[in-house]
Amino acid sequence: MTLQFEQPRSFAFGPFVLNPEQQMLVEDETPVALGGRAFDLLTALVEQPGVVLSKSELLARGWPGLAVEEANLKVNIASLRRALGEKAGSLQYIATVIGRGYRFVAPVRTSQPGRAVAERRPVGGQSNLPPAIAGIVGRAGDIAQIQKGLEADRLLSIVGAGGMGKTTVAVAVAEGFAGQVSDGAWFVDLASVDDAAQAPAAIARALGLSTQGADARAELLDHLRGRRLLLVLDNCEHLIEAVASCAQQLLAEAPQVRILATSREPLRINGERVYRLPPLDAPPIEESLQAAALLAFPAAQLFIERAAARNRAFQVEDEDAPIVAEICQRLDGLALAIELAANSASAFGVRELLGLLDGRFRQLGGLRSWPDRHQTMTAAIDWSYNLLSEEERVVLRRLSVFPTTFTLRSACRIAETGCESTSPIETLAALVDKSLVTAELGGSAVSYRLLDTTRTYAQRKLAESDEDQWVRQRYADSLNADN
Repeated sequence: MTLQFEQPRSFAFGPFVLNPEQQMLVEDETPVALGGRAFDLLTALVEQPGVVLSKSELLARGWPGLAVEEANLKVNIASLRRALGEKAGSLQYIATVIGRGYRFVAPVRTSQPGRAVAERRPVGGQSNLPPAIAGIVGRAGDIAQIQKGLEADRLLSIVGAGGMGKTTVAVAVAEGFAGQVSDGAWFVDLASVDDAAQAPAAIARALGLSTQGADARAELLDHLRGRRLLLVLDNCEHLIEAVASCAQQLLAEAPQVRILATSREPLRINGERVYRLPPLDAPPIEESLQAAALLAFPAAQLFIERAAARNRAFQVEDEDAPIVAEICQRLDGLALAIELAANSASAFGVRELLGLLDGRFRQLGGLRSWPDRHQTMTAAIDWSYNLLSEEERVVLRRLSVFPTTFTLRSACRIAETGCESTSPIETLAALVDKSLVTAELGGSAVSYRLLDTTRTYAQRKLAESDEDQWVRQRYADSLNADN
């Protein structure tokens, strides 16, 4: 038994972290100079994000027991905004609510202080979760639903296209769920495991066990029987059958273990709850759209926040707002694609960046700290494409000729491969399962589409094949037949 004390509370937003007890505000690990009154006001605002605090409440917080003029509050709020780098059209943190007061409008990730808690500590420590990303944008609802689902079912798979943000969400869920399991939450990164037979050993190593080889699964099961913990199995798709088999046995023989998996396709075993992570909501492309309205949409908010974190001088004017909306729409609300674009926004500006999107797979690079598969959108989709069967690759390339949604019937016309081993219907279902084709329900009808990022990739693969002209002619003939 050990006593574990949590760290003092902190509030993270954008590139900033606020530590009230330490009277410290840092931006990307660099301290920000801030007066004591302004610090107290900022603390009051971030403690209740989204809540309008009246001027009297803020005056009482900043000047307790003193009678001061309202002008003092305005001066300190202005000082706060300068310290946070707010400019017209840039990411906004503090909004003025006319006639009422002020409201903190940016997403806030909170780390609360805790009591000393007695805990059993398994091999290797209480948990090995990677650091969570501060200020996750647009995923609070998803995180809450997944946590609720994990309480009801022992296996939940977060499924979505590459770059959707599955790992980020999974780590946030695990942090919130860790308090419900006495033996902690454990993260297993399977991306670097290229031998399916090594999946049980990789899980065992993440738990601090030194077992190897054929005995790994048996020793893993012996270790987990009677323990109450959460396993986060990240990036399962390339080992899907091996991970599914191992997970099924773990659930059967370790009844207090829960599993949270991330994958581009479900494990498809008994008891699995599947949560398909949706894209971030993007703003509509409207000429009348204003810069301030962008922040109501998580895709645009993420773009602005990440671009501003890279360059404090970055800002979006009202005339640029429709362009930012189009960038977010073109990037399908994919978190990775938006972050890649944001990294380049300060170099090119939003207008030039929009023109580069047709070649985005060559132009947009990630951070050195990101894994290789996330360095470009090409690398992210390569990861999925290389896992497909040859029939699935052929069908995906052929479906890229559809500029928008398509029906099952039209897909079969274009995608017919002549292979006896599988039909276009089966292959289309597999591509939907693997998050490369999106199925959209509309009443009693189902339509299908490729995300724009996936379509561009598949069109390039089609152009490199020897059937480009033939497939395009088949598509033209099908349009004429429908008319």
